[in-house]
Amino acid sequence: MSLTYIMAKRKLCDQCKRPINVCYCQYITRLENQWPIFILQHFKESNHALGTANIAKLSLSNCEILLSNDSNYHAKKEALVKQQPLLIYPGDDSVPIDEVTFEKPRPLMFLDGTWRKTRLLLHESPELNQLQKVGIKPEILSRYRIRKPPNPQALSTLEAIVYVLSKLESETDKYQRLLHTMDQMINKQIDLMGEDTFNRNYPT
Repeated sequence: MSLTYIMAKRKLCDQCKRPINVCYCQYITRLENQWPIFILQHFKESNHALGTANIAKLSLSNCEILLSNDSNYHAKKEALVKQQPLLIYPGDDSVPIDEVTFEKPRPLMFLDGTWRKTRLLLHESPELNQLQKVGIKPEILSRYRIRKPPNPQALSTLEAIVYVLSKLESETDKYQRLLHTMDQMINKQIDLMGEDTFNRNYPT
């Protein structure tokens, strides 16, 4: 392994925070979204090298990540709850997204983390359970090939955001560019680990 490769691997991109040799910034496209996006992120998820929330933040004009261990997290969360955002989260009390009709865009809240971590975020913030929940049932399987989903309909945070914005803004193709960025991030990681290792750990 060359010294150049080792140095490139250790140096992180200032924007996407990925090692330079797997930086995906060249694939980022900035888009204007009408419905504001707020991502409540479990602090352990922020350390996940292949997390997708940061792609949304870098790509969308109106997107903010609230990190659960940030000193301003609770104040920002309380201010956001007062705006009565729609919480995109599955459950028996969730309204199907096709039934969501509002004249003006409202803030959209997503929880970022594993299922266990997102349930913990809800448990620690009872006020979130008072928000209107919106459920989604995607027609296609997740493209996030680098992590094993808890169920066939589970989407990554970015895929859920793309799906919801596309539905609410009636934009079929606009937000697909974000998924292209995610595809490139995953492809670079698979190239780095090698096809054999990928197939062994993530069999289809």
